Amino acid sequence: MSIRQAQLDEETERSYSRQAYGHEMWLDSVGKEDGMFYVYGLYGHKMLPDKPMPTDYANPLVYDDNGRAPNPEREIVRKPSGWKFTFEDKGADVYTFYIDSNSVWVTNDEGWHRGGKRDYSKVNFSSAYNMVAKRIISRDGKNPGSVMHAALEVMPEAATLKVGSDATMGIFYEGKPLANAKCIIFNRGWQDLLMTKSGADGKVTFKVDQPGDYIVIAKYTDTTKSVSDEFDETSFTTALTIGAE
Repeated sequence: MSIRQAQLDEETERSYSRQAYGHEMWLDSVGKEDGMFYVYGLYGHKMLPDKPMPTDYANPLVYDDNGRAPNPEREIVRKPSGWKFTFEDKGADVYTFYIDSNSVWVTNDEGWHRGGKRDYSKVNFSSAYNMVAKRIISRDGKNPGSVMHAALEVMPEAATLKVGSDATMGIFYEGKPLANAKCIIFNRGWQDLLMTKSGADGKVTFKVDQPGDYIVIAKYTDTTKSVSDEFDETSFTTALTIGAE
């Protein structure tokens, strides 16, 4: 008989389990109204949103030229189905927006459960999950800034991609280039996901063949990040949304 560490509503549990099964969260459209930037935070697969993520599912934060800025406000919206985050434009050259989510999940004969190994019997798999969504808002459309908030980072060479050219992203783990990192790249106009890996220099390159938003997802599992009675490994997923013109 399993004992839960904390009581979860069904929507929260559904969303966390889908995170474990491969759903992503990403930062979608960006705009500005009345001196406020807005960014939509969505959750689903292949840039098709599912229901909005629960309030306690993820933590939004923003950086400006001087470091951490005040946390954005948020509200649930229906179109697109997700969260709308807003923050004041105070004139920074670059804003870097993140959603950061952390959870621990285990599996046993009864299925997936949120919590550590000590909370359940006969656990056959356990992992901590760090899921991050990122978007850069650059005033000149070129400068990507240099903010690296997440343990696993995706760093573009420019804030906007150019159609017809090759785009190169740096994949970093704990501040260092990460070779052989699993990368998934997608554009709404594509039928299929592009599955690739970062090179020995920690960089991944792909062809920008059409305009619109691209999502570059990096994944890495660190088996040294474990706690004996909690989880066996830590899985990191970071999704950068970046536009192309």
